[in-house]
Formats: sequence, C-alpha cells, structure tokens
Amino acid sequence: MASPAPEDDRALAFEVLTAPRDRVDALKLVMDSVAQQRQVASRDVVFNPLCVSALVGVLAAAHVAMGAMGQDLSAMIITHSGIVLIYLMTIRYAASSYIRVAEETDWQSWLDGQDGIETLILGARYGTELIATVFLTVPKRNTRSKAKDSGKATIRAWTTMLRYRRRGLGGDMLREAVKVAKQSQGPKCTVEFAADHANSSVALYDIFNGPFITRQAKATSALASAVKQWEAGESSQR
Repeated sequence: MASPAPEDDRALAFEVLTAPRDRVDALKLVMDSVAQQRQVASRDVVFNPLCVSALVGVLAAAHVAMGAMGQDLSAMIITHSGIVLIYLMTIRYAASSYIRVAEETDWQSWLDGQDGIETLILGARYGTELIATVFLTVPKRNTRSKAKDSGKATIRAWTTMLRYRRRGLGGDMLREAVKVAKQSQGPKCTVEFAADHANSSVALYDIFNGPFITRQAKATSALASAVKQWEAGESSQR
C-alpha cells in the first residue's frame, strides 16, 4: 500500500463513503481534477512544435519589420515581449475550456444515481483528510441475478489530490475499486472505465490532446493490472 508521506504517522485508510458530506467532498476532488486539466493542456500547447514554430515565425517577421523601420533595441524587446504575452494569454484562454467543463457538468446527478444503478464512492483518507476517490457504478442488487456470477462495474471518476499524486495511491484506489466491485457483483464481474468518465472531455483539437490520450492508455493499463492482481490473489486462496 502506498503511503503519501512516510515521515508522517497519520494513517492511510480506504472506505466506501456514505455520509452526504463525505460524498460531496469526493465530488469536489473530481471537479478539481477536471479543472486541473487546464494546466496539462496549456503546457502541451505552449511547447507544441507547431505552435512554437508559429511563434518563432511571428517574432522573426516582427524583428525584420522593425529593423527595416529603424526601431531601436528597446522597442524590439517591448514588441517581442508583447507577442509572447499574447501567445501565452491565447493559450491560457483556450485551455480555460476545462474550467467551463467543470462548472457546467451536472455533478449533482453523479450523486443522485440512475434507475437500477448504484453509485459507490470510494475514498482514501490520510488522517481525516480525503485525498483520493473513485466513483464506481454497479447494478443494484435487485436488478441482477441472485447468483452473483456476472455483472459490470464502471469507473466514472478516479482521481487523487494534486499534492499526493505520483506516489502509487492511484493504483491502490483501482485495486480497492476492483475488490469492491468483485465482492458486490461476483468474481466474474467486469470492471472498466466509463466512456464518459469525468476526465473524458477534450476541449482542444486532437493535435493537442496527446497527454490525455497517454493518460487514458496508462489508466486502462493500470486497471487491467489491478484486475489481474485481484484474480491472482483469489487463485492463491483456493
């Protein structure tokens, strides 16, 4: 099990969140993760080869034009700085679409659930602080076979608080989600990401979505690994 801060003696615990306040806090983590995609998108566009080439071309053209007009060095510096500022502000505005996605999504429906579908919200607490969550949807008990030999669990959201990322906690959350899904729906239950999961919306052109495509591939691979680990653990207990 990953530990956010080995030097801290606070306990890391996983649980299914049932209290309304806890579920709302988990939803806020998801909303934040959607808005934070702006930072990833901005960084990718800023350093995209096509965008950088266009910026260099504009700077070069401005330099030649101002040189022909006899402008001094200070005027060139001011002009070039203005061009770079416009470049960055344009990218910032374009990437802010992710904030609008976070604001305009009907998040309340994520808590209310759907007919025949139950939303299980898993959380990881570091002491009393909720630092990671998974939104898992499963068929309600009265809508599936009593044999519990089939079913499908769907992950609609999977996120960790920003400062606790890259410490293995995301993998722990996926393993916990697989365990809960299998216990709830049976060992043959399939677990997969929803096509419309929280971070599935892309606000920019495909050429700028490389980081998100890579993230999705890594998430799918991590989930497959979590399922295999659960199956291996079950096999060893037989």
